[in-house]
Amino acid sequence: MINEQDKQALKGRLANYLQAMAEKGNGGKYNCPICGSGTGIHHTSAFSIAPNGQSWKCFSCNHGGDVFELAALVNNLDSKSDFNKVANIVADAVGYNLQDEPTDAQERTATATKPIPVMNSVAAYPAKIQNTPQGKSESDTQNKADFSQLVKEAAGNVSQTDYFINRGLSAATIEKHKLGYITPELAKKYGLQANSVLIPYSTGKEDVYNYYITRSTEGKEYRKPKKEVAGAEPVYNLPALYEPTDAPLFVTEGQIDALSIMEYEHADAVAIGGVDINKLLQAIEGIEGFQRPLIIATDADERGKETCRKLLHELKGRAIKAAAYEHIDGYKDINDELNADRDALERNIYRHILQFDKNSLPARYKMQEFLHRIKEGRNAKTYSTGLKALDKALNGGLREGLYCIGAMSGFGKTTLVLQIADTIASAGDDVLYISLEMSADELTAKSISRRTYQQCIEYGANRESLLAVARTTLDVLRCDIATQAQSKTFMEAATAYTEHEAKCLYIVEGMQDVNAAKVRQLVKQHQQRHGRPPVVFIDYMQLLTIADTTQNTDKQKMDAAIKALKDISRDFKIPVVAISSMNRASYDGGLNMASFKESGNIEYTADVLLALEAAIPDDCKGDTKEAKKKRLAVFKQNNARQRHGEPVKVDIKILKCRTAAPFTTATVDSCNMFNCFMDCRDEVKQVPKLKL
Repeated sequence: MINEQDKQALKGRLANYLQAMAEKGNGGKYNCPICGSGTGIHHTSAFSIAPNGQSWKCFSCNHGGDVFELAALVNNLDSKSDFNKVANIVADAVGYNLQDEPTDAQERTATATKPIPVMNSVAAYPAKIQNTPQGKSESDTQNKADFSQLVKEAAGNVSQTDYFINRGLSAATIEKHKLGYITPELAKKYGLQANSVLIPYSTGKEDVYNYYITRSTEGKEYRKPKKEVAGAEPVYNLPALYEPTDAPLFVTEGQIDALSIMEYEHADAVAIGGVDINKLLQAIEGIEGFQRPLIIATDADERGKETCRKLLHELKGRAIKAAAYEHIDGYKDINDELNADRDALERNIYRHILQFDKNSLPARYKMQEFLHRIKEGRNAKTYSTGLKALDKALNGGLREGLYCIGAMSGFGKTTLVLQIADTIASAGDDVLYISLEMSADELTAKSISRRTYQQCIEYGANRESLLAVARTTLDVLRCDIATQAQSKTFMEAATAYTEHEAKCLYIVEGMQDVNAAKVRQLVKQHQQRHGRPPVVFIDYMQLLTIADTTQNTDKQKMDAAIKALKDISRDFKIPVVAISSMNRASYDGGLNMASFKESGNIEYTADVLLALEAAIPDDCKGDTKEAKKKRLAVFKQNNARQRHGEPVKVDIKILKCRTAAPFTTATVDSCNMFNCFMDCRDEVKQVPKLKL
């Protein structure tokens, strides 16, 4: 006898039954399996399914009814007198396991087919997950059955199928997760579908399995144990949610995709068994202190993308860290990627893990990504400073990392940093210049002043043109450009600046209460808008505020700022260049790593430390009275030359550099009046003295 529960369940499988025995014609309708409507020359079907999915009607042959009446007509049976036979036909077609009500004879011979025992639900789960979410009973949240014997026997038969091997799963994964195969003998013993594979659901306790799915090796048909025996389908690999770790966890639709991820060491995954996200959310809500970041790796089709968006939204509302998995182009799911290119999938998986967890993976996994980046040339990006001597000292220019530049007050720190920023921007790379001291107008005036000077040098300097540049430099912000020569020089420089530097230079000025978190936000917003992160310049570091009010001392504030800026450079893989103040005690004794103001964390955390000081002869160095006297004379001479618009020699000392040899020096010319640093060149030395 067919019980009422099975009858109602099968009535809802009309679409599944049609899918198994009929084809679709034009318009997406099924061809009528009775009269053949839809198989004519125009392939237009008159067969229709009601909105409730439980009844049908063919307007060609005028037959209609439920799934049992359809099966009866197709098989020349009576839907009432032959109901049991009809129900079995439908059940076989849709992959549904009927639970026949036993007769007295069946009761006496029940031992012939040993039933799968039912365990207490708590016993089937590890102790750490026995807590029931508030407001829900045990039966609502945990499955009851123990299918361990079935799993054991099926796993013993797995060598008789190549299904899992063909899906790209290794023998180690097959054995670890007790994947099995249902032979005809095992199918008869447990009332299952023969020639199907079995994927068991572990409870977290060794060799205890409370759920399973089977899949035919001859098609895509899935079957599950009866709900009244096993309960609702849980999340596949549910115990992974309860692991007391903050290591990322992948979320897939299908079990095979989850297994594909777990092919790799240190990679863990759960599967929600489709696009329903509720059971995952319910499981998470029942876990106190859930902390694992989730990487949503649903399929790359539209349903999968929509599921990913919904899940990310829900997780955000629950303050759970999450990110979307980026599929390798051209592949629908994880298993497709596994079969196409195991190495590429491995790199992609560890790339996603490293977004959340940079410390738990052994170095060899980071090496894979590193070598891949080298292969693609992504880590070879360098940014020229525009100064050949400095580029040489830095082994090519600026790279990913934190650069700190210090000098005595008024020595040209902003001038040098702004010039480097302009050089990078003029090369077509985005630059974010955060000025906490000078206005955007003042910075622009500096840049145009430098351009006027460079233009005059290029065209052949004379006294009159340089005087015009000087006037431009001194009076540009006051609009005091009186002569035609001044105006012409200025407009040429302004036009060139507009067409080159200004296209990729973004100046953020005069912001109050700017901290490292705000800097990160600005970088992230820029990347979202323009598709790439900018090179960042901070002028200057000591003006950054600290959001954490517990950090009261200047040293604590600077330590926090320097670490945060370092993290920005690493996370966005960009150079971050910050100007730093220097200790006044170091002004007379030569600059070193200890010269940086509140230097404790700067000298240890920064990737590169640069210091600007006057290039002086060796006999001017030291603490002797004679050396100090000679050094003072050099400083006075340099000041006089600067006042007359002449360049002076400046040493850019490399105090620390992780990408080049430290303790080297780049000697350049500095023309402070015209806001310009230059490589030492003959034409610069020929600039005549100016008496202003």
